[in-house]
Amino acid sequence: MTDGDESPSNATAEQAQAVSGAPANQDEDLGAELDITPRVVLSAFAGGALGLIAMVPILFVPPAFLDLFQADTIVDVAELGRALGLEPNLLLGIVVFVGGGTIALPLLFVVAGAFLPPREPRSARAITFATIMWTGFVIAFWPGEYAGVLFLGLSLSAHWVYGYVLGAVMQRFAHIPQHSV
Repeated sequence: MTDGDESPSNATAEQAQAVSGAPANQDEDLGAELDITPRVVLSAFAGGALGLIAMVPILFVPPAFLDLFQADTIVDVAELGRALGLEPNLLLGIVVFVGGGTIALPLLFVVAGAFLPPREPRSARAITFATIMWTGFVIAFWPGEYAGVLFLGLSLSAHWVYGYVLGAVMQRFAHIPQHSV
């Protein structure tokens, strides 16, 4: 066969690719799509920090006025400090909370967010991510039955705001990576 001729196996592979939308060479496509750069990571950190700032009025102000949530749960998060020989306190709890929302969660989103729905707009994936992270937040910070419904509503709204800001900042200043699977 000449270079211009297609073998039946090549034609079948191309037809399968056209139908499924899958790349012909998975290794090439996967390598091309994993472009996590320092700019992407830094924009994720900025988005996480701005997302935390945006969620504070929803997550902390109404409960403070209604005296619903206590600082004890933030201090409980600081129990992680015992591994470093630090005594748990409110300040350490706040540092852990802010560090998680500014560094840990944005890094997790950079890696895992590309696999989440919706496909477009990519920035909306951060809302999906924040909803998933909210489930852990509810378990960690559950105030008890007396404030359950209000806590669920305010914390979910706050996480959606966090996700929206994270996704919008990343999309504006870098991009949200798209991984092929």
